[in-house]
Amino acid sequence: MNEEEVKNEITNIFKETFPELKEKELELDKHQNDFENWDSFAHMEIVGKVEEKFKVSLEMDEVISLETPRKFIEIIVKKTSGS
Repeated sequence: MNEEEVKNEITNIFKETFPELKEKELELDKHQNDFENWDSFAHMEIVGKVEEKFKVSLEMDEVISLETPRKFIEIIVKKTSGS
């Protein structure tokens, strides 16, 4: 899966998790603290959806580092490219 495909899937996951984003462009560099409803429960929901969608397992340090949509994309691209 290339970076653009990963970006599209991550965008879909964020829009599922945060319905208020449905009609908006997802800001990939928007920090977790800047999302109104991105709390620890939403974080784990996103992580679960990402792991299921991409069939990957994220390490605890990776989960903690996921503070922007772009960071999700970077980690998934890295994990799915085999590097």
